[in-house]
Amino acid sequence: MRMRYLKHITLLWVAIAIYSYNETKTKTVADNGAVAKTEDLRPNIIFIFADDWGYGDLGVYGNSEVVTPNLDKMASEGTRYTQFHVTSGVCSPSRASVLTGHFPARHRVHGHFAGNEVNAKRNMPNYLTDSLPVYLPKIMQKAGYTTAHFGKWHLGGGGKPHGDPSAPEPKVYGYDEARVWNGNGPTWKGDQKWPTTRFMDTDTLWVQSSSKIAVDETIDFIKRNKGKQPMFVNLWLKDPHTPLWPSEAQREPFKGLSPSKETYYAVLKDADYHIGRLLDSISEMGLDDNTLIVFSSDNGPAGWGPSKKAGSTAGLKGRKVDIFQGGVVVPFIVKWKNHVEENKVDSTSVLSTVDLLPTFASLAQSELPNDYPIDGENISSILENNSFTRTKPLFWEWRFPRENTNHWAQGAVRKGDWKLLFNDQIKREELYHISEDPKENNNVTKANPQRVDTLKQLWYDWKKELPE
Repeated sequence: MRMRYLKHITLLWVAIAIYSYNETKTKTVADNGAVAKTEDLRPNIIFIFADDWGYGDLGVYGNSEVVTPNLDKMASEGTRYTQFHVTSGVCSPSRASVLTGHFPARHRVHGHFAGNEVNAKRNMPNYLTDSLPVYLPKIMQKAGYTTAHFGKWHLGGGGKPHGDPSAPEPKVYGYDEARVWNGNGPTWKGDQKWPTTRFMDTDTLWVQSSSKIAVDETIDFIKRNKGKQPMFVNLWLKDPHTPLWPSEAQREPFKGLSPSKETYYAVLKDADYHIGRLLDSISEMGLDDNTLIVFSSDNGPAGWGPSKKAGSTAGLKGRKVDIFQGGVVVPFIVKWKNHVEENKVDSTSVLSTVDLLPTFASLAQSELPNDYPIDGENISSILENNSFTRTKPLFWEWRFPRENTNHWAQGAVRKGDWKLLFNDQIKREELYHISEDPKENNNVTKANPQRVDTLKQLWYDWKKELPE
């Protein structure tokens, strides 16, 4: 009798646990007071990833000349973070970490994907491996989300001479819909949809229209899918990456500034305008309460073209390519109405692109395989308006250092408030206490030799896990 009783109690607790789990995922609501239906409570997730948008390239991050009213408003309606890191000072590695939850060196993504000969010289594959058991969109798809990717890809493909025609299309990684550039598959020609891959950097109309057409596609996707399954969208913009050829109408608000600022600010303002259209559309469709919107950038502002003089890191050292803060610390704004606190600045949480996969998976209530090691951490506590305390170190590898520049470092590691950059070949080390010295002005290696050794050993131990 006792065994039968215990068995019934066990089954009861299992039933309660299953019911409790499902209650967090769905609720039953009355439809016109008659028919009951199940409503999925998991949020839609829109991840906006800009290209070369510097930490200081937003009004809300301290720029008094840039005009970004829509992103500034998004920050006022949500929370902005001052210590969000990408995993590289260049494009493709940062993007790879979003999809895999791994530091990009695990997959030999050391720089941006280029022509096959260049990739081979860098000891890189020609595209992000498509054989992993886990990719962010695939996780979301398996959890019941409708998934899409619109805009830049740059994880392989994109048309010769800079992309492998045999690279997988983005859909292979778990997207229901995709239309991209710097990738294979359907794209655009000018401001019109195009069915196949093409090289686009000489297409002036596309350059001027890239933010508009990607946002148009995103709005259309949301309209077609609202009220069905929850949605996950990667909206990856081109702007303000070169080439920058704004129209005369786009330039007009900045006439009288220097040529570089006129060009660069025109592009930023245009991207901000179209992001504003997206935010307004989400609100008009009544989706604000259950849509998490995240804005960030893949690395710091470029050190060439108009960006060289106009792009801003807000005083952080370094730029694109560098693994100093100016290259890897970027804007990060989160909005989720009635969830994320409004008009808040979080300057203590240390966050990274490797955190996005476990965090979004958690929001989708999807468990990751036990045998898939994640380099990031679940940071969903920030969506409950708590600061996040990082336990795992952050690593950067740069295989193409140049000694007399800010990208002399071949490796960097951050643990807690401390960040070490070093290059054994030239016997150079720099240690910074980031919470007190975010602009990396005061190298304190001589006063902290033991800390230098400890951080460097962390990096070496991590390096042993990587492919050659």
